[in-house]
Amino acid sequence: MNIINLFSNEGYIDAQYGEFYHGKEKEVASIFGAKNIGFHLEILNPKTFTCPYHYHTEEEEICLVIEGEAILRVNNEFRKVKAGDLIYHGTNEKSAHHMYNHTEKPFKFLAMSTKFPEEKCFYPDSRKIMDRKLKTITQDGQPAAYFKDEETPAQYWPEEALLGRVPEGTKA
Repeated sequence: MNIINLFSNEGYIDAQYGEFYHGKEKEVASIFGAKNIGFHLEILNPKTFTCPYHYHTEEEEICLVIEGEAILRVNNEFRKVKAGDLIYHGTNEKSAHHMYNHTEKPFKFLAMSTKFPEEKCFYPDSRKIMDRKLKTITQDGQPAAYFKDEETPAQYWPEEALLGRVPEGTKA
């Protein structure tokens, strides 16, 4: 039987990608052997970001906030999200997104997405493109490392958002 408790903090591995991207992850899709959807649990440490600001061409994504509070950036708009919020990201440039834990407490969420072999992912802040089919990351047509020009993500955020001074997300 494939059952995982969303509230348990067991089974996570440390995930650190530079100074501003770290926390813990549990790759639930791999544990379950899922083939067509990707999903993982993530605990974002205080004062850190999720993966760099990006949008997908094929993959739809949802995030369910389980614990804590963070600031969500979507299409360069900023909103506070908290436990119980369900966030949807579509497949175009207006869905560019990532989050920042502006608090002193961990921020925990479940991220789920469809999986497509033809997926391209665009990173507007750094002008990079990740092509899943070709297994490449390029910036301005040249090969690039995933975190190139993403080392200090706060440079792309207004100060009030980094301090958590933005409106709460809207309710459906």
